[in-house]
Amino acid sequence: MDKFSKDIQKRQNCIIRIGTVDVVGHSFIEIRQYYIDKDENFIPSKKVISFRAELLDEMIAGLNELKQRIGKRM
Repeated sequence: MDKFSKDIQKRQNCIIRIGTVDVVGHSFIEIRQYYIDKDENFIPSKKVISFRAELLDEMIAGLNELKQRIGKRM
């Protein structure tokens, strides 16, 4: 799997980065918050959500279902 990342601006000093990582020959999707440090560099938070790339379609389906449910209440 090619390296990929997408940054989503959460606040002025915080982004959510969605990306791919390879660990011991296995591909994972990783979602993590990054904060700007005193030198204005983004540094990763300790909290991360990661899962096997094979689960990506199931995760997207779950997020789409959540989006539909939230949309009905808005």
